[in-house]
Amino acid sequence: MFNEVQLAQLLCTRLCHDLAGPVGAISAGLELIGADSDLIDGETLSLLSGSAEAAGHKLKFLRVAFGWSGGRAINFAQLESILEDYLIATSAISGVPTLDWPQQDSLALLSHKLSDNGVQVLSNIALLGLECMPSCQSLSITVESNSNGLEVIAHNRTLEGRTSKLREDTAAAIASPDEVEMNAQNIQIHLTRRLVSLSGGKITINGDTEGAIITVNWP
Repeated sequence: MFNEVQLAQLLCTRLCHDLAGPVGAISAGLELIGADSDLIDGETLSLLSGSAEAAGHKLKFLRVAFGWSGGRAINFAQLESILEDYLIATSAISGVPTLDWPQQDSLALLSHKLSDNGVQVLSNIALLGLECMPSCQSLSITVESNSNGLEVIAHNRTLEGRTSKLREDTAAAIASPDEVEMNAQNIQIHLTRRLVSLSGGKITINGDTEGAIITVNWP
C-alpha cells in the first residue's frame, strides 16, 4: 500500500494530465498569433476561447472532487451544474453524455448521512461512473433508502449499437485494491474507495456490454 505522499502525487499527476490538453491548445493558439495581431482571426479566437473554457470547467469540477475542501462550499444543485459543464469539456466526438440527477429530497438523505462530505463523495462516484466504461451515452445517479441502508447508484449506459465493456483496471481496483498497482490512470478509483470506506460505506461495480452499474451502500 502506498503512502499519503504518493496519493497526493498521483492525484496531482492526474490533474495535470486532464488540464494538459486545453492548456496546450491555448499555448498553441498564442504561439500561432505571435507578435502579429493581424493573425487573430475568428478561428484562432474560437480555439483560445473554447480551450480556456474547457480548462476552467475541468479545473472547477476536479477541485471539488480532489481538493481538500471537498466541495464543502457548494451544494448538490451547484455540483450538478459543475458536472454538466465537465461533461461538455470532456466530451468526445460521439457527443456529450446526458446526466440524470437525483431529486432534492433524495440528496437530503445523502447530505444527512455524510454530513459536510457528501458533495465530494458524490462527485467522485459520478466521475468513476463516467470513466468506468468508454463511449458513455448517459450517466444516471440515484439515491435511495431501503432495507439495506442508503444507496447511491451510478449507471453508465454506453452508446446505442456500440459494444463496450467495463474497464479491467477499474473492476480490479475496486474488487482487489491491494493487488493493483496504483497509477495516475486509476488513482481516482482508489480515492473513491477511500472516501466511501472512511464514511462507513462499501462500493461494488458490475458491467455488461450495454453499461456499468456502481453501487455504494451505507448500512
